[in-house]
Amino acid sequence: MINGHGDDRYLFNYKIVADFSSNVYYGSWANGLQQHLTDCLYKVRNYPEANAQRLQTALADWHALTPAEVLVTNGATEAFYLVAHAYRRKSATIVIPAFAEYEDACRANDLQIQHLHWDDLLPDTTFQTDIVFFGNPNNPTGAILRPATIQQLLEHNTQTMFVIDEAYVDFTVDVISMIPFLDQYPNLIIIKSLTKTYSIPGLRLGYILSGAAVINNILPYKMPWSVNALAIEAGLFIAAHRQEMVLPTAELTRETFHLIGALRAIGNISIRHTHTNFFLCQTEKGTAATLKQYLLETSGLLIRDASNFRSLTPQHFRIAAQRREHNALLVKGITAWMESF
Repeated sequence: MINGHGDDRYLFNYKIVADFSSNVYYGSWANGLQQHLTDCLYKVRNYPEANAQRLQTALADWHALTPAEVLVTNGATEAFYLVAHAYRRKSATIVIPAFAEYEDACRANDLQIQHLHWDDLLPDTTFQTDIVFFGNPNNPTGAILRPATIQQLLEHNTQTMFVIDEAYVDFTVDVISMIPFLDQYPNLIIIKSLTKTYSIPGLRLGYILSGAAVINNILPYKMPWSVNALAIEAGLFIAAHRQEMVLPTAELTRETFHLIGALRAIGNISIRHTHTNFFLCQTEKGTAATLKQYLLETSGLLIRDASNFRSLTPQHFRIAAQRREHNALLVKGITAWMESF
């Protein structure tokens, strides 16, 4: 899906005051990262490592794995496409609603696709497909699965590979990452993103974690130099300074639920419970598209029209909480829009 994602400000000629459409952390760059990248600009004169080997090793050290269990990618999206390519012409189940790139990657690689709604996913669900994709936390709802539930799914479906997108795992106070269990489950692939937590989506940086045999099976489909020199340097800096670059998750959670309470007080909006800084809304008046346009024109605020997520409706939109003063602008804008009916 080339278009239809969040942070589509490039499509509009409006000054954006606050971007609620993107789940990327709204805070400033981590201390020192910008200067580090500035200092490394000269490295774009040469080719980067073909497979980002230094970063591969640093990430392995970070997660107490071996380099053979890590594959660095050009954002999490390249990871989804690589996994789908490795399973070309096989079958996949996608737990919906979900990030569209799971399905796009599968379609591009001729996989037969089935869909299962998140609310129907149970610990004893049996899958007949070769692979299963889901996000944990889920995008766009912010719902989560506990590790015990995922362990049951893995053990109940040993012939199915589970591809778990942990792009937003840092945005929840719940401990849900499956990395500690990788050595127990050969049918587990974890896909990580460094762009959301560390506010560098323009650099495109992600990675795959799995058993060495699985990584070795995916590696032939990866083109050399897909991760650029500055992205590699950003990843190395983050890995080296990760103890100093922790998201203020408790604060994000507090602001998120403050915003949810204010939006519910407006009326005519239903909001699904979330475990993250973003949440799914449904308006009982008008459509998400008209609300989005209204907020852009009147307030310079950008929200995510979520109608293109499979299983959602034209009334669904997604919000990622921002600073309190910007959240107040959003509440004011949506209130005015509701009163216009």
